Amino acid sequence: MMTIELLKRVKGSTRLLTSNVSGAAFVCLVLTGCAYDSFHYADQDPFDYHANSAVVQTIPSTNIHRVASGDTLFSIAFSYGLDYRTVAEINGIEPPYVIYPNQKIRLKGSAKQLAKAAPATIKDEPETKKKVSAPVSKAVTKKTTPKVNSSPKVVSTVKAPVKKVSDWRWPVSGAVTKSFSNAGVSSKGIDIKGQDAEHVKAAADGVVVYAGNGLIGYGNLVIVKHNDVYLSAYAYNERILVKEKQTVRVGDSLAVIGGKGAERPLLHFEVRRDGRPIDPLKVLPKQ
Repeated sequence: MMTIELLKRVKGSTRLLTSNVSGAAFVCLVLTGCAYDSFHYADQDPFDYHANSAVVQTIPSTNIHRVASGDTLFSIAFSYGLDYRTVAEINGIEPPYVIYPNQKIRLKGSAKQLAKAAPATIKDEPETKKKVSAPVSKAVTKKTTPKVNSSPKVVSTVKAPVKKVSDWRWPVSGAVTKSFSNAGVSSKGIDIKGQDAEHVKAAADGVVVYAGNGLIGYGNLVIVKHNDVYLSAYAYNERILVKEKQTVRVGDSLAVIGGKGAERPLLHFEVRRDGRPIDPLKVLPKQ
């Protein structure tokens, strides 16, 4: 009897031990699964960076860009690879280059063509006709202003610096991973490998004329106007540290470096001369 009872006790203990082991194993598996879900990173970035490639946009067939909230005359010209002064002249926009949401901006042509498209005046009419039609001429030549909301937002009011760029510096210290190319409408700048959390610095003195993420393919972008000739652009930033119309000195922090896809930390840097992209290595000092 004692032997049988002992066997029952041993068997019961075995069952209990087995049950405890199974429970522990189950808990371990659950915890392991949770840990895997918490710390496992997908091989593919969840964000689509296909459109996050800096390009010069093709001018639309309509030859018109409709101003969106956040646009500046500089960012519009920059996105199409145009000189902001030319765009301003075509549209009769004077400094400090105030534009409004929903305003139509002509991208090609000339001021003369714009004048031809306007209603004709009577300045070429005979003197006798001028006197008769004077009241009509006032109505015809009356200047029109673009229709805007009751509280229009001024999108661009920047006073341009005039001095020459005498001191160019690298915006970040690192190797160039992608060189400048003039082929097609692809990248018009260089990609520079940086350090984690590194600050992107102004390459020269100037004024911030754009700070936002409204340009396709540039992510968080900062554009600095150095003078009437040169602009520089800093793209793919993690975070922007400056505001539009802010004056900056060479070496001032503009943003925190970011990147695109798995290429991090990375800065895309461009220089425009008279609106045209040039190889930044032609103005930057040798590292």
